Amino acid sequence: MPYIEQSFNLPEMTGLSTKQMEAHFKLYAGYVKNVNAVAAKIDEYKKDSEANAAAISELTRRYAFEWNGMRLHEIYFAGLGGDGSIIGPLADAIAGYYGSIDTWKADVKAMAMMRGIGWVLLVLDRTTNTMRNIWVSDHEVSHLAGCDILFALDVWEHAYLLDYMPAQRADYVNAVFANVNWAAAETRFIA
Repeated sequence: MPYIEQSFNLPEMTGLSTKQMEAHFKLYAGYVKNVNAVAAKIDEYKKDSEANAAAISELTRRYAFEWNGMRLHEIYFAGLGGDGSIIGPLADAIAGYYGSIDTWKADVKAMAMMRGIGWVLLVLDRTTNTMRNIWVSDHEVSHLAGCDILFALDVWEHAYLLDYMPAQRADYVNAVFANVNWAAAETRFIA
């Protein structure tokens, strides 16, 4: 069954232009298209899996990149459109684990400013009831197995290049925090 591109009806946001978001949505649409195309090609090649073993291996690796690109963007977009204020059980849990929301945000921002492209994710390990900010490089590299993603911050340059120069990444990160819809993360946390 093919995956369907989700629609994100976001309001105008401070520091994140409509032009930037529309370009980002197109990139996301490409991930959805590629997930479906790669899955179809894998299915086709599996009809003669012995002859196509090398191609299947490479496509399987590519599928993880496209899939996580699709899903991380869905989490990122679903987490935008709010006023940036965080309250409730998730805020309490973050403050309990990191000492304060400000300490947690400082950690996220420091990670977001690391050299390179990728994602900063707040994940929850339900086995140990611990939270951790992690860096994910190429969508599928560095995920912690079994952890739920509560918050995703896209720090690939495509996420901000129409609004900010690469040297202004901190301004982009601040704009994202000003527009976070914490209800989406709260829902994943409580689930």
